[in-house]
Amino acid sequence: MNSEAYLTALEKRVQEELIRGLDPVAGTLEAAVHYALEVKGKRLRPLIMLSLVEALGGKPDQFLDLACSVEYIHTYSLIHDDHPSMDNDDFRRGQPTVHRKFNDAIALLAGDTLLTMAFEKISLCQGLSTDSRVGFMQTITRCIGTKGMAGGQALDLEFNGKKEMISTIHRMKTGALIQGIMVGTAEFMRQSQKTIRALERAGREIGSAFQLADDMLDVMGDEELVGKKLHKDDRNLSPNAAIFYGVDYVRAEIDRSYRVTMDELKRAGVRFPPFLKLMHMMVYRKY
Repeated sequence: MNSEAYLTALEKRVQEELIRGLDPVAGTLEAAVHYALEVKGKRLRPLIMLSLVEALGGKPDQFLDLACSVEYIHTYSLIHDDHPSMDNDDFRRGQPTVHRKFNDAIALLAGDTLLTMAFEKISLCQGLSTDSRVGFMQTITRCIGTKGMAGGQALDLEFNGKKEMISTIHRMKTGALIQGIMVGTAEFMRQSQKTIRALERAGREIGSAFQLADDMLDVMGDEELVGKKLHKDDRNLSPNAAIFYGVDYVRAEIDRSYRVTMDELKRAGVRFPPFLKLMHMMVYRKY
């Protein structure tokens, strides 16, 4: 199996489903939501879920609604993260950010709408029982609230240069949702507790390493490839591990986390080549 071709085909199916039913001429808000989803992205989180489903013996097409739900959550967080009240970014994925394309108020509403759409998608997933849908919702909400993504963003905004807080911010702001997707997938695929715990550890490690790779890109990346303004973290006193600990330390941490991830996936019995390829792509990348 060609892993890259598999992931590319899966990404195409996700992208089609993400914007299904959205009409960009139906009004400004719907146009903004459509715009945020149409801008090309890695679709990493849906790909993690769907390739893990197949790795665990399931059929990805049955869970496209769930895969879209986590991308809606991620996209909402990017819109708000880019907002002038937070990071104040002008570009995302090589295109004007939503508040630049439209305006600040519409950007906030587009983020709110995407979060709402995420839970609608979860409720509509026909591949799961009602109990499993509720269980998945509980797992994901734990990862995006005060103990996860939103809480991590708040700590990021309050960061005052104490480098010992960086790993906590990374784990909450970025890693928690990735970890939650892996755990939630294992749960609705009815895996053993041993497998779930191994995937939980793998998700924690690869999620942290993914953010460390982002830190490296801000310091050393190519803006044209990355598609957004780089070299901002030093000026903004952002919690960037590459700045506070050094590039060599961050490279070593990425390598360590990747090795631990692979060990945990082996313990979980996950050997599906496209999923393993995706894990590698997450942390060893140029954009």
